[in-house]
Amino acid sequence: MEVANVGCNYRHTKDFCVNRPNGSGDYILLLIKTQAYFVINDKTQYATPDSIIIFKKGTPQIYGASGGEYINDWIHFDLSDEEALRIENSTIPFDTVISINNSVEISGMIKSMFNEKYSLNPCKENSLNLYFELILLKIYESMKNTAQKKESRYYNELYALRNEIYQNPGYDWCIDNICRKMTLSRSYIQHIYKDFFGNTIMSDITNSRIELAKYLLSSTNFTVADISQQCGYNNDVHFMRIFKKTVGSTPTQFKNRVHIVQSEVNDAKSRNPFCLAKRR
Repeated sequence: MEVANVGCNYRHTKDFCVNRPNGSGDYILLLIKTQAYFVINDKTQYATPDSIIIFKKGTPQIYGASGGEYINDWIHFDLSDEEALRIENSTIPFDTVISINNSVEISGMIKSMFNEKYSLNPCKENSLNLYFELILLKIYESMKNTAQKKESRYYNELYALRNEIYQNPGYDWCIDNICRKMTLSRSYIQHIYKDFFGNTIMSDITNSRIELAKYLLSSTNFTVADISQQCGYNNDVHFMRIFKKTVGSTPTQFKNRVHIVQSEVNDAKSRNPFCLAKRR
């Protein structure tokens, strides 16, 4: 196995799209951190945050942001035929979106690979191989745990609930109403939800709303109060507090920063029309 390149926490705008009809000369592992879509075998799949896909060399690649900012980690690598077969035999499928519950752990390993790749360490190639083997092991463990959890009578309902949360962040989500609908206690439903997906229901509701808010702040002229309402918050002061806690800046600061960056990008493009942003 040979690691060609590694990237961590790459951010792209809502219009981000990759279209490689002939695929890539490398295998590519993507760790998706935001909502995204993938067109595989002429069928569109929607990926929730905390998903992974490993593209084979030559597989047509069409994917991009689904409604808001797109963020991912990525590894470009090469495999021998024997190594590729070993991965397939381990039941990790190629060219398939896989939902995982240990994305923070895997993202940390990819960051370590990035640091190792560009270090002067004499044994870095061996270290990269070991990190990659560990990532594959962790993907396998997550898949196995998920397969076991799917046997639970509540998995499909909670999986549908999580997709609905990310598709409709502005809805007036209420845990007590969810509990009544599923006839489960508040403590139990929160326990099994976190066990399945690694996040609490409230953290997923908050994450989906903040992603929508970032999209609206960066692409519309709505006021902060309007955006607060559209994201499911009746109190804009509470919304601003949650936004700052999650993002690290107020909604207005975030909007101004995005517009400054966009202005700089536009200026750079106008000065050099042959300079194209490199995207993965």
